[in-house]
Amino acid sequence: MNICTHPEFMVLSAVVAMVTCAVFLRLSCMLQLAFLLLTAGFYTYVIEIHSSQQLCRRGVCLVLMMMFVVAVLYNSRQLEAMARLDFLWRLQAAKEVEDMKEQREYNECLLLNILPAHVAQHFLERDTYNEELYAQSYQRVGVLFASLPGFSDFYEQKELIHQHVECLRLLNHIISDFDELLDECYFQEVEKIKTIGSSYMAASGLSPDRQECEDAWHHLSELVLFALAMEETLRQINTQTGNQFQLRVGVAHGPVIAGVIGATKPQYDIWGATVNMASRMESTGVDGRIQVPESTSCILLERGFLRQLRGDIYVKGISERHGKVRTFLVSNRDERSSFVERGAGRGFSMNRNTLGAVVYSLVQARKREKLREQNGGFHLVEAS
Repeated sequence: MNICTHPEFMVLSAVVAMVTCAVFLRLSCMLQLAFLLLTAGFYTYVIEIHSSQQLCRRGVCLVLMMMFVVAVLYNSRQLEAMARLDFLWRLQAAKEVEDMKEQREYNECLLLNILPAHVAQHFLERDTYNEELYAQSYQRVGVLFASLPGFSDFYEQKELIHQHVECLRLLNHIISDFDELLDECYFQEVEKIKTIGSSYMAASGLSPDRQECEDAWHHLSELVLFALAMEETLRQINTQTGNQFQLRVGVAHGPVIAGVIGATKPQYDIWGATVNMASRMESTGVDGRIQVPESTSCILLERGFLRQLRGDIYVKGISERHGKVRTFLVSNRDERSSFVERGAGRGFSMNRNTLGAVVYSLVQARKREKLREQNGGFHLVEAS
């Protein structure tokens, strides 16, 4: 009995099987081709064996089925190509998003190295088209200027014997060590402003969220401690390099205006009479000492520092209107004790007996850390 009196129905059945293969089977193009040929061969066998129709009619059915095989195969090849392109596009998009994240993190890190954290956050969050000048006024700010008085002559001497690069390398070493001090938790309220030649400028009290704390001038103590740490760091560098540089420091306190100027190379800076006073305290100061005006010395005296009257000096830009300025040299009691006594101090409290210990222990800890790095992680005890 012949079961295939109408071959076209067999063709339609084969088409349904092929469509199912092309739509629902996620296979590669070669595997789909093999499956389609196997299906076409099976239905061809059925039509040839069980069909009693004319040869021409059977031949037309076979041609139609093979044409549909080619069409399905072509469509499958197109879908596979689009799937591959879509996968590659997704990979590229994911990589571009990751690169954008890395670039943004890099830009944020670069911006944080140029500007204080709260200022950098302001520029990151503001509207792209906002070109308004950033400026902020502060009423309680400490300003520090520190310089190496003999460094210019030292550079000129080195330049004569063609060692000016070594001289700049030494200056970079000094400034970098000063910058590393700012990473310590003791000096979290101290902000570096800029360096001009061998002069270093820093300020405290510029963080808006700390302006309303209980001790309004606590940051001024941190600033003077930072100056003491700079002096101790410079002494360590002098020991290593055989030089005899001394740090001349001037500190003042009062209101300032802070802002960012420049478009292509933005510069964060502060202005005001307080800045001028601190600069004059440094330029008229004593090598190896910290000079402050009387009002600043009174604040520091209440917080455990010692002061020594230097006298009334002429300060350009201020003495013309207010007369000579009475200045003091600031130190702390532990500065006169031995290094061993200073190293015995523990903790961080604002009294006269621990200020020097904090500075000395901080610098010594950094020195020990560098020695361990130089010796491959081993701590070598220095012979006394």
